[in-house]
Amino acid sequence: MHNHYCWGYVPDVPKKSHDVDPDVAVLQHYKRCHLKPDKCQQMMNDTTRDDTVLKFRTELIRAVSQKLSRLSI
Repeated sequence: MHNHYCWGYVPDVPKKSHDVDPDVAVLQHYKRCHLKPDKCQQMMNDTTRDDTVLKFRTELIRAVSQKLSRLSI
């Protein structure tokens, strides 16, 4: 996982960009490492726990629960 700005747009999606202060939110992007294997391993060994979203835990759980109940899931 790494945080970054998008490099490109998905076809057929409006090309908009919104700058958000990293203190408010970051894009957390999950995918296989696309760097050389030794660099990927180095990065995997240099991690930091990011628990900033926990301050929204209660609100997020409530909002997701409401959506799921509307979907009858």
